[in-house]
Amino acid sequence: MGWVGPASKQGAKLAVKYGPHAMKAWDLFGDKVKEASRNKLDEVSARNLAFKDAESRVEGSVLRVAQKGVPAFVVFAGDEPVAAYPETDQPLLSLIDRVDLSRRITPAQRRERQLRARALRAGGRAARRVPRRP
Repeated sequence: MGWVGPASKQGAKLAVKYGPHAMKAWDLFGDKVKEASRNKLDEVSARNLAFKDAESRVEGSVLRVAQKGVPAFVVFAGDEPVAAYPETDQPLLSLIDRVDLSRRITPAQRRERQLRARALRAGGRAARRVPRRP
């Protein structure tokens, strides 16, 4: 563990040099950053719940719609809307009134996209690790 000492020393240098700037930035933008991260976490949670619900339905699919600037995920069973995440007080038919229904995604399509993206990321990492020959 011979790297701990030099890493600690470098970390201390950076903290002394940039610490006041980081604190000032956090004082100015910290609340906005917290709110944005909380909103993103809520969106991801709602999306996961919607896909879990769609997976348990016959011919289940999910459609992302904008509701008052916040994304909502409408779950379909076949061609019938059955639920929305996060829950809304609007009727489901009014949520999907002017939305292209061909943009619905099934849980299988989502898994396929996730696996494809994971493979691309892994391929990029592997390409960066391989030394180039002159």
